[in-house]
Amino acid sequence: MGFGNKKYLVECVGTFFLTLVYGLSGDAFAIGFTLSAFIYLGALSSGAHFNPAISTAAFFLKKLSPAQFFNYLLAQLAGAFMAASTILLISDLVFYVEAPLNSGFYQQLGVEAIFSAVLVLVALAAWVGNSSHKSIPTYSFIMGFTLVAAVTTAENISGGIFNPAISIGTSILDYFVGGASYLDIPIYTIGPVAGSALAVIGYKTIIQDSD
Repeated sequence: MGFGNKKYLVECVGTFFLTLVYGLSGDAFAIGFTLSAFIYLGALSSGAHFNPAISTAAFFLKKLSPAQFFNYLLAQLAGAFMAASTILLISDLVFYVEAPLNSGFYQQLGVEAIFSAVLVLVALAAWVGNSSHKSIPTYSFIMGFTLVAAVTTAENISGGIFNPAISIGTSILDYFVGGASYLDIPIYTIGPVAGSALAVIGYKTIIQDSD
């Protein structure tokens, strides 16, 4: 992958801090403000995806080559894994993503898909789809508050993750210490990827021609 490439390093670091705040805080505003901060720092370098669902949409729109897409995914997974390792180091707690017990699989999958679609569509409209003449502060602000709204609404149903890297990256560490959070990876992968596909359709149908 080569972390000498600045964009992949930015993706790794941004995903690291986003996952770290999910694990240490779990507070929707802390998570959203962290996303805003790292989008502001990284938008010009990598587009500041920090989420495979957004990178998947960028790939569908041919904003990333297959090699770039693969490297984005690796960087995001590495960032999430390192964040889980850091949480274990500083707190002696294993952070992993697990579906709530008070909702069913299809409810959780549906919520992850719907709000991932919203998050990805906002990212595409605000910057990733076409960054020409668009504002980084606006991109960072609107993405942060979209994530706050999504997490606040969905956390009791699905956990409010919307990011496969957080689920997969933290599950790797959890697996090695005897956990089984990998069993919930389908919810946090299939849902966001389906949402990403819906967002691409929405972007092409509603927004792209006006960019």
